[in-house]
Amino acid sequence: MNDKEFNEKKKELMKPDYTENLHHVLEELQIEDARKIVESMTDMEIGQKVNIRQHQEDYIADYLEYLWEISESAYWRHLKSTIDTKFGLLWGGDVPHFVKLCNKEIPNDVWEAVLDFALNVEIKGNYIQDFGAIGCVIKAQVEKFGRLKEIKKRISFLDKDNQDAANNRIKEMLNSKCNYQFFYDE
Repeated sequence: MNDKEFNEKKKELMKPDYTENLHHVLEELQIEDARKIVESMTDMEIGQKVNIRQHQEDYIADYLEYLWEISESAYWRHLKSTIDTKFGLLWGGDVPHFVKLCNKEIPNDVWEAVLDFALNVEIKGNYIQDFGAIGCVIKAQVEKFGRLKEIKKRISFLDKDNQDAANNRIKEMLNSKCNYQFFYDE
């Protein structure tokens, strides 16, 4: 695909519509061209594709799974965008992205997003489920990859008034039983 074709195809794919068929359209391209498109996406473009959910959660989860097959770096950038206190966590498909969050050592920038979410999400309404899920991710990363020191370091940067609350929240997550299958998969 030459530069002109690439720009036209990317422009078509970035139209502000639903994500429903995005991975199917990408699958029709040569894998190198699909990888080039998803790796060239800006943070804003990624946010539009994964956070305008409106009954699109399953499609977005399918899209993320496709990304894992063609570009892990694009996958992690997209997944990081789904960890947002404004939109909540992405719940779609069989939540394979949570399986990866619990069973792969996640990149530092995604880990920071997980910690920010865990420490700042309001625990009420739909966010109760999100809090439980992000707690599973925290617990898995600590148990499987020894990331407790990183959490403590992150909390140490908070002002003194917030440190106690953050420590209590993390302690609650680490002491809770994870009630989701994705914690045990893989």
